[in-house]
Amino acid sequence: MQWKKLVDGRLSVVVAGATVVALLGAGAGYSASTITSKDIQNKTIRVKDVSPQAVKKLRGQPGPAGPAGPAGPAGPAHVTRVTALGGQWTARAGDEAGIRMTGDGVQFGPFADGGDCTPGTGLARLDFSGLNGQPLSALKSLVYRAQYIADNDTSGVGSPTMRVFFEGTTGGTPNRLTFSPNTQFNNPVNYDIGQGEVHEWIVTSGTVRFNDDAGNDPAGEAPWSSFMAAHGAKLITNINILNGCQAGTNLRGIVREVDVNGQHYEFGG
Repeated sequence: MQWKKLVDGRLSVVVAGATVVALLGAGAGYSASTITSKDIQNKTIRVKDVSPQAVKKLRGQPGPAGPAGPAGPAGPAHVTRVTALGGQWTARAGDEAGIRMTGDGVQFGPFADGGDCTPGTGLARLDFSGLNGQPLSALKSLVYRAQYIADNDTSGVGSPTMRVFFEGTTGGTPNRLTFSPNTQFNNPVNYDIGQGEVHEWIVTSGTVRFNDDAGNDPAGEAPWSSFMAAHGAKLITNINILNGCQAGTNLRGIVREVDVNGQHYEFGG
């Protein structure tokens, strides 16, 4: 098989014999039986003779998908830079004193007593409203990257936790699924909780608890997917990250990034 070069001063590509028909595009009036690489002289085909879709492919750009063709691989997650709290990402009302935007991300605390549950001075919550009104089952991926530190070892109890609230109440308390880094699969081997490190915690591939923030019912710790049959159709009312009301002296946390269904949020201002 011979190879011929296409040149227009800007683009040089290699074309194999019978594939020339595809490059010429529809309506050219040729078939694979009437034209071959032997019929083409070097430097006789210009870019304007090639279909736009073929040019895109040759330049490494994906062409439009065919009507019956499968979808191509997903591109990189869209990145949103969050430089101030407000809108979809905001401090819970009453918690403002305990949370602020910094150049490194959203900082919680420091809380002199990380076990205190007073909003703003012992705990803070970062609310996300971007999925409110969608079914819980629509939340396919929830990931956050964060760091925490305290003067003493909290054994992971002081790590930021993620909670997903959805419609309905139990005993007057809004329904929610709670993800804690220090309880994953009830197996300390799975705990990624070192203080001072930046961790990546994957909520939707981890274990969560139903209406049990404190972890009082270890038997209720189960994979995220196991709650979808009972609650997947219920609508999300809020997603938040909580730090404080846990443990630690001078507890401080920093949330740097969150991914929600492929939407990537980077914090820092």
